[in-house]
Amino acid sequence: MRRLLAVLTVIVALGTPGAASAAKPKRAPVAPAPKVVVPVVPAADSTRGRFVSEEGLRRYLSARLLEQGGQLTEALGEYYRALAFDPRSADLLVRISQLCAQLGDPSRSLEFADRALAQDPNDWRALWLQGAAYFSTGRSAEALGPLERACDIDSTQAEVLRTTARVAETLRKPEVAERAWRRLSYVDPEDGEAWFQIAAVLGRRGEFAPAEQALERAMDLNPTRPGMLFLLGWVKENLGKTNEAIELYQHHLEVHRDDVGTRRRLVGLLMRADRVRDAYDEARRAQLAEPDDPEGLQVIADLAMRLKRTSDADAAIARLRALNPGDPENTARVVVVMARNGRGREAARIADEWVRQHPGHPAGLVLAVRAWSAAGLPDSAVARARATVAAMPDSVESRRLLARALQDAGRYADAEQEWLVVRKLLPNEPGVLLDLGGCRERGGNIDGAVAAGREALKMAPEWGPALNFLGYVLADHNRDLGEARKLIERALKRDPDNGAYLDSYGWVLYRLGHHAEAREPLERAIQLTNGDPVVREHLGDVYHALQLNELAREQYKLGAEVNGENARRVNDKLRALR
Repeated sequence: MRRLLAVLTVIVALGTPGAASAAKPKRAPVAPAPKVVVPVVPAADSTRGRFVSEEGLRRYLSARLLEQGGQLTEALGEYYRALAFDPRSADLLVRISQLCAQLGDPSRSLEFADRALAQDPNDWRALWLQGAAYFSTGRSAEALGPLERACDIDSTQAEVLRTTARVAETLRKPEVAERAWRRLSYVDPEDGEAWFQIAAVLGRRGEFAPAEQALERAMDLNPTRPGMLFLLGWVKENLGKTNEAIELYQHHLEVHRDDVGTRRRLVGLLMRADRVRDAYDEARRAQLAEPDDPEGLQVIADLAMRLKRTSDADAAIARLRALNPGDPENTARVVVVMARNGRGREAARIADEWVRQHPGHPAGLVLAVRAWSAAGLPDSAVARARATVAAMPDSVESRRLLARALQDAGRYADAEQEWLVVRKLLPNEPGVLLDLGGCRERGGNIDGAVAAGREALKMAPEWGPALNFLGYVLADHNRDLGEARKLIERALKRDPDNGAYLDSYGWVLYRLGHHAEAREPLERAIQLTNGDPVVREHLGDVYHALQLNELAREQYKLGAEVNGENARRVNDKLRALR
């Protein structure tokens, strides 16, 4: 008996989790864990239970030796025989549950995990096995509860935390997954996968600076992890570190040559960096993979024009126009590209031609009006809008079109009169009041804009767009900032992930002098609005106030590239930083 106990001590030591980790640091897996979770639990601890007979102990030792030799089926048979001598042993029940899971029998694993928990409801191993078995048998919604309990009972078990995080991700419970990954990073600071997953969560929330730190830690631990280069590049891109992001995307594409999505992101960054030739070459590679992608053809046409490759640009435009010619969207793409590259009149004539070829199409006149506005000929746009109104005098949409054309032409008083007509046609529509208020603000009538916003709120007191409109107008003109903040907070309460509302909130905080607080909502707004130029200008102002001039410069530069209306003001801010 004494010899058997000595052998048992050696086997228990070999089966204890800490024994292996002391000799070799752990590393995260290169790829995500498989869907079916098969836990491997530590061996029975001799202090947890005692065998009632020498024969039971002998069977247990035999099972442990077979298990360590990889003879799992034979080991399971020996565990069953040991259980016959001690049917209430939670340790034996856990071992049997674990082997059943490894042998691909999750239903049987669940049965023995339940029996172990009947003996000891706080056995973290049994809870872990139960959660994994629920998950593997399709009862995913029930899996997370026992796994979280196992983590709470013993938060130092790396595999339990890893399983919990994976299950939580599958169930789309990001807050639970993040908590498990963070605990894992404390338990095992060398787990690169934990740091990678933490960074992914932070990035999705728009917290790019801490995401960058977590990813750099993950990169040190596991540089070959799939997705590492892309995610780090994406984070660097959102931090305004354009050159670093370009390099990371290029390394990613060396391995993943068919990743068209990343290649298109690289094209956009190269364009921002004014590396037009490099952007063109990458855009052509993307087009080879997706030759009929309209967005890709639009980019190629734009870049070819900038490079003075007129024949290549015309070929891309012809192909773009030939794609689904009955749909005005591709013609609109052509108009945008040509107007941006000094061929606005030609673009407007193309729009007119499309209208003639598709008479009666509701989008045609809108296309023509916007094409002439983009061509820098607002009077021509207004003339076409007036023709539309003359043809359909009772049409609300034709009046809207004319009002917007007049605004684009800077004729705000005339535009206001058209919005008032729309208001009479739609007396119960608060959105018209916001259009009217926007027109008044652009024309310098701030009191009128505020009055329109307040009237809209009377009609719809809890409508997010009205709350945000009035709050933003007040903030932008440094009026009643306390009220502005409360209005925007009410809008955010109803839609916390609205990029426009977050921009307004960051801007009112900036106006109040709370520069550090303004940073986070504006950084999130950048992500949610896909880099809206006005949001970038606001974030640049915040960075400047925080004396983060390199970050401010990057945001101003990115915003000025696409912010035609306010480009002069933004460029003045850029020059002031030099």
